[in-house]
Amino acid sequence: MTTIQIFSLALLAFVFCLSLWRHINLGLAMLPAVFVLAQAAHIPSKILYAGYPTQLTILVLGVMFLWHHMQESGLAAIIVKNAVKVACGRAYLLPWVMFGLTAVISGIGALPAAAFAITIPVALEIARREKIKPSLMGIICIQGGCVGGFSPLNPWAALVSTLAKNEHINLLSSQFFLFNAALGIAVSLAAFFAFGGIELLNRSHPSQSSIEECIQSSNKISSIPISIYQWASAASIMAFIAMVLMNFDIGLTGFALGFVLMVAFPEKTKNIIQKLPWAILIMIAGVLVYVHLLDVLGVLKAIGGLLISMDSPVLVRVGLSFLGTIIANFESSSVAVLGLVIPIAIKSIPSDLSAIAATLQLAILSGIIVVMSSSPFHIGGALVLAESGTDERVYRDLLIWVLCLAVTLPFLALLVV
Repeated sequence: MTTIQIFSLALLAFVFCLSLWRHINLGLAMLPAVFVLAQAAHIPSKILYAGYPTQLTILVLGVMFLWHHMQESGLAAIIVKNAVKVACGRAYLLPWVMFGLTAVISGIGALPAAAFAITIPVALEIARREKIKPSLMGIICIQGGCVGGFSPLNPWAALVSTLAKNEHINLLSSQFFLFNAALGIAVSLAAFFAFGGIELLNRSHPSQSSIEECIQSSNKISSIPISIYQWASAASIMAFIAMVLMNFDIGLTGFALGFVLMVAFPEKTKNIIQKLPWAILIMIAGVLVYVHLLDVLGVLKAIGGLLISMDSPVLVRVGLSFLGTIIANFESSSVAVLGLVIPIAIKSIPSDLSAIAATLQLAILSGIIVVMSSSPFHIGGALVLAESGTDERVYRDLLIWVLCLAVTLPFLALLVV
């Protein structure tokens, strides 16, 4: 590695530690570091700004803009209360209801990012009202989307299958999905118990009388008159879901529908802009611009080259797994990371390896990449942070969680002989 590449990694570590020590917004700390590194490497500003995550920014703002209409109108409260009545005193079921819903939306072909945009705001609203940790609800909801993402109907699975086929690797689609589903469920269970699942289980012992009260209160909820603003918000959210599933741009769709509501109900929506998660976007933008600069300097490619030069296939797999998880923590699109890492992994697979072993190997690598979707710098984690507001505990929980996954999960690659 060159001197500037080593300096870029040292500067990254320094800024990360400084941000944690002084409790400074990590993105805000990264932007001056970008300036220093760009000057040292003589990188022009035009190249720097090419790394700004425009699509992710618009996605987060558009989804939150529309969802705040749901909150302002009171429709969010109605949705949440009717969702909660399904569990009737069993709070521990609520994260798994959202897991299943997100998995189904992804499983029928929607990109997981689209599923996150639909379900995460509802899931976090449920968590807030039912006193469930946002980290628990958010991570499990995201894992549902990751499980559905490897359905044979989803573009994630199609990408890996195509890359394998191009290198004459026989990928077994059903087994590939099942392996990833097992990993996603295992990670979800770990998150459930790590972030307060036992407390939810102890809390949820409904008696017959409490169930009857729950049913009675549900009937009262359904009898509450709905305002015109709520009807319009409901129509907008249904239109949003339909358009997202038809592959319209998520962020722009949210802005378009939210703007219509703002024009129709100006007095009730004038504070929505101020409520958008600007601090979260600064954090995400600063980190991703720095990662883009690392890519421009060839740091990621140099690390990948060092891994491929190893003689041991096992060490190559473990090394690629570590590289994939690290990149996935700071890349907002899992598709991009899969497209970068999977081709390298496929080239390291021996030609005489059985189909089931090759499928397991690719499933493990793909799975540990996409479970990093809970990262604060990924679309999934960013939406959880945006809906959680300024709660620094959620950011810390998500960051520690994905770092723990990044350190431990790559060793699963040792399971394949």
